[in-house]
Amino acid sequence: MSAWLSIVLAGAAVSPATPVEPNTWFNSKDNPKTAMRVAERGHVAYTIDVAADGTPLRCTPDEKSDLDQDVCALVMKRARFLPAKDDQGQPVAGAYEAVASFLMPGKQRSRPDRSKLAVAVDSLPAGVTSPAFARVAFLVEGAGTVSHCAPLAGERRRFQQTVPALGPAACAALARDYHPSPMTDATGAAVASVQSATVRFEVRAR
Repeated sequence: MSAWLSIVLAGAAVSPATPVEPNTWFNSKDNPKTAMRVAERGHVAYTIDVAADGTPLRCTPDEKSDLDQDVCALVMKRARFLPAKDDQGQPVAGAYEAVASFLMPGKQRSRPDRSKLAVAVDSLPAGVTSPAFARVAFLVEGAGTVSHCAPLAGERRRFQQTVPALGPAACAALARDYHPSPMTDATGAAVASVQSATVRFEVRAR
C-alpha cells in the first residue's frame, strides 16, 4: 500500500451532510405536474452543495433539461441538512446526492447508476451478487487533496444494496483513479468538504 493511500484510509471517519425529512422536499401532492413529468421519464438525479452551517447552497442536476432545473428549484425551497463533519468532528461543507422518482402504473421504474467508478474483480464476498456497490465518504480539502476515506454504513437504497465490506477496496480504487473537485462556498472560494461516492464492483466474465 502506498504512503499516500495509507493517509487516505487512516484517521477518524468523516460524516456527510444529513438530509432532514427529504421526503417532504418534493412530492406528487403539491407538485403534481412536475411529478408526472418525472414519472414519465423515470427519475431526476441531482447533487446539492451544503454549507458548513447546513444551508443548501446550490443544486446541480445530472442533466440540463427544463425538468431537471424545475426539480432542483423545488427541492432548494425546502431542503434542510445537518452539516457534514470532518475527522475532528467540526462542521464543514458537504455534497448530497439524491434521486427524485415516482412510479407510474404499468411502467417499470428506471434505475440510475451514479457510480463514480466501476471495478472488475475476480470474486465478491460470500452471498454478495454482482454487481455489488460500496459507498464511502471522504474529506476533500480546498486544494483538492483527499483524506479520511471510510465506508458508509450498509443501507438499502432505492435502487441498490451497498456492502460495507467492500469499503476499503472502494477507497483504494478512488484513491487511485478518482479526482474530485473541491467545493466552493457562496463567494466562490474553494473550501474543505465531505463528499461521498458509490463504487460498483463487477465479477469478471470467465
